[in-house]
Parts: sequence; C-alpha cells; structure tokens
Amino acid sequence: MENVAGEPVRRGRRPRRRSALAVASVLLLALAACGGDDDEGGGEEEEESTTGSEATDLLGPEELAEGDPVRIGMVSDGATQAFDNTDELRSAQATAEFWNTHRGGVAGRPIEVVTCETGADPAGGTDCANQMVEEEVVAVALSQSAVADSVWEPLHAAGVPTMFLQTSTTDLLADTESSFTMLNPLATLFGAPIAAAEAEGTDRIAFVNIDVPQALTSFESGDAATVLESAGLEYDLVKIPPGTADMTPQMQEIASSDAGVVQIVGNDAFCIAAIQGLNNVGYDGAITAVSQCITDATREAIPGDQLEGISITATMALGDTEDPAYQLYQAVMGAFGQEVEDVDNNLAMGAYSVVASLAASLEGIEGDVTPETVTETIKTMDETDYPGAGGVTFQCGGETFPPQPAVCTNQALRATLDAEGNLAEYEAIDSSDAVEGL
Repeated sequence: MENVAGEPVRRGRRPRRRSALAVASVLLLALAACGGDDDEGGGEEEEESTTGSEATDLLGPEELAEGDPVRIGMVSDGATQAFDNTDELRSAQATAEFWNTHRGGVAGRPIEVVTCETGADPAGGTDCANQMVEEEVVAVALSQSAVADSVWEPLHAAGVPTMFLQTSTTDLLADTESSFTMLNPLATLFGAPIAAAEAEGTDRIAFVNIDVPQALTSFESGDAATVLESAGLEYDLVKIPPGTADMTPQMQEIASSDAGVVQIVGNDAFCIAAIQGLNNVGYDGAITAVSQCITDATREAIPGDQLEGISITATMALGDTEDPAYQLYQAVMGAFGQEVEDVDNNLAMGAYSVVASLAASLEGIEGDVTPETVTETIKTMDETDYPGAGGVTFQCGGETFPPQPAVCTNQALRATLDAEGNLAEYEAIDSSDAVEGL
C-alpha cells in the first residue's frame, strides 16, 4: 500500500526514536476549535438535567468551608474575535462554590478562584502567569489553551504548581517538580482504536492521518510503534494532505487490506472526506476518530447511518445521563452554575473537571496551604475518581506514566456515536499496558 504522495506506507516498523514523547497530543489541541460547536457532547438536543431531590442527594450534605480563603488560579483563553471560552471561568467559579458548600473547601477553608484571560495570545499567557504569581495563588488550573506553554513556563519558574486537563507541552509533561496533567496524550490518541481492534478481533489498524507534522510526530518518534506493538497490533500509516476532497483511492487500498479498524486523525473537513471515501468503497470494518472529527459540520455532511457506530476517545462523559460523574456535574451546575451559558459543552465541563480534580487531589491537606504543601499533597495523593467520567480514576505523583511524570491517568473513554451522530455510549478504557513499554 502507498500513501497519496506515492511513498511506502509504514507497517508496524519501529523508526528511530526521538526524545520528545509528549507531542502525540499536539494535534488534538491544534485541530480543536477553541469553543463553540466542536463539543464532545454533540448534537442539538437538550439533555435531561439533574434537578430536585436527585440533585440534592448527589451534592451531598452541607460541609461549609470557613476562614481565610485559599486562592487558586484559573486561566482561560477567554473571549477573542474568533471564539468565546469564558464559560470555562464561570464553570470554575461554580465548581469552587460547590466545593466550599459541600466538600469543606481546601483544608476547611473556602476556595477563592482568581481568573485571567490570555486572549489566546502568548503575551497574554505570560501576563496571566505573572498575575497569578502576584496574586499569590497556591496553584493554577487550566483546561485548554492555545498558549499553554506561555502560561506554564513563568508559573513553573516561580514554583507555582499547575494542573492541566490535557496538554502537549513537552517540558510540562516531563516535569517532576510541580506540574500535573490529568490525561496521558498517548492514551488519548491510541485508546479508542486499540479498544476497537480488541472488540473486532483484528490485529491491524490503518491510521488515516492528515499530513501535517503535528499529526505524525508519534509515528516518527517511534512511540506509535511501541504502543501498538505492546497491544499486539500492526498498523498502516496513510498520510493525506489537508484539503483533499476525494479520498476514495486511498480508502480503496485500505478496504482491500486486512485492516479491521481505521483510525482517522484530522479536523472535521478532513474526516468528512475520509468517512465518505470509506463509505464509497464499502469498507465494513470499525471506524474510530479523534474527537475533533465529530462536529455539527460532520453531522450535516454525513448521513446518520454512516456515523452510527463510529467511536472516539473522549475525555469527559459529556451528555451521558447514566454516568454518575456527569450527573454530579449537572447537579453542581444546576445549583451553582446559573452564570454558565452552555452547560452541555466541553468548555464548561472541562473547567469543572480540572478544578474538581485539583480540589480532590488536595483532600486531607493540613496546616499551611502554600505552593509547596499543595505540590507535596498532590504528589502523595491516593487514587481517586476522576470528576469527568465514571469508571476512570487518577493518581498524580510520577508513577502513572514514568516517561511523562506529570501524567495522572492512562485511562480515558471510548465513546460511540448513535444514528444522529451524537455520543450515545461511553466505555472506560485503560491504556496502561499499551504504554508500559515506553
């Protein structure tokens, strides 16, 4: 098999390794729309909300925080001419109010959220970091940002601990001092296709990747080969340039191969062309994709019966009314998130997940609450439930994924689309065995 450029397709061959393991998730952040329609929950239906006595039970009894506040920073790209992410800040405030009312805050003291907007500008990211140092916060949380490096570097230099929901910042992921990220970028990228291959009983995956450097780094570094080999899988890598409207020739080669799973990595326009090409050639194997593939544009372009059954790796159980973590999130937003404009969006739930994760990791902290004691408490925390999804746990401290000691979990969710292109079913997946050899 050859790719669109006529170059031989790699088949499970282990290339020469490079030093950076972290960049596997660069594409996930680079292709993600910074808000708006590209949500993990998907669709235009309104989800049932968790209210009344059910919500009261989920929130639990009151346990009011008292005394001087503990200042925690929350950084967001905020509002720009291109997008508006300020729901992240509103959701963070609501999460702190919940923690102060029902979880006793941090060390019995109320959490005070100090917010800052970067404007998606590197200088703005640096300004926010400097502001957090000046405001003497004990830690900083961040869900997603186009300028994460600019936020992290000054904070790290100042010794302020940071907790990111997900990141591609290489130095952050490798940091053993004061940096933490909830999700393993390699597990996020490879979890769904590996799970699908196991379900299909196949030993080969075809990766259809947009031909940009960010999408290919894990293959060029050798990490992809190591992860897939650990899972007992071979792979084909098919690189297709951005803007390719008709991928039928490449998909025909895949359909003629023995690949039982196709993983699509690209933005929604790229994925639309790939899915259409697979349908044109009658491919009948499993299809998985990065979450950025499935947007309202995808749902409009692809018939529901072609989207049904496609699975993606999800970082939150957004929209799953049966998931206990999502139920609690809804209850929290119902009680404290009146200012949040779009509760069922990955912006709001992402901010909730990272702030709640930071607060949960500090359970049991005693005495003075300082950047130093916060860092030590997070490093020695017990394994606990991840607030973004039921069945997923996390534990920071460097042992989860030693090549990237900032990583706190190798687990994620495999989410399957229904006939309307909405995420209808979530399954917790654990990539610990697959990434163990790295």
